[in-house]
Amino acid sequence: MFINRVVVAASVLVAVGAALAPVASASPASTRCNAGTLTASLQNPDAGAGQRYAQFVVTNTSSGTCTLYGHGGFALVGAPTQLAWTSNPGASLVTLAPGQRAAMTLHWAAIPADDEAGDQCEPVAASAISIPPDETAPLSVGWPYGPVCQHGRMDASAYYRL
Repeated sequence: MFINRVVVAASVLVAVGAALAPVASASPASTRCNAGTLTASLQNPDAGAGQRYAQFVVTNTSSGTCTLYGHGGFALVGAPTQLAWTSNPGASLVTLAPGQRAAMTLHWAAIPADDEAGDQCEPVAASAISIPPDETAPLSVGWPYGPVCQHGRMDASAYYRL
């Protein structure tokens, strides 16, 4: 009797395993986007009333889907950066298939603060780096937009899909 129960239990486990096997071999889940799966660029500069804007755009160059959630880091190389994260748009999960793009909007001032001397106001960076959310390796881009006034203060949105 005990052996019959073991045989029946084993048969049930084999049947369940066979039924679940296709689920276990389904396509792999997305992974977080990182410096190894993304390329970056600065695009769509805009200006008005002493304000400057640009999009930090990332493209998924991997062969699989990856995700971004929230804000990335951003810093000018060789110039001060005081980054503040904005809530417009707020953080949401952005899924990028191969070749798809996402961006965060950058905003900064072009008018010197009272205690900044001259039009240059701060040193001009030649490049900038950004670390994708929850990652540690940066992406690097050239910085063609001149000085960031108000002591390097910049605002950055969360990532959103383009």
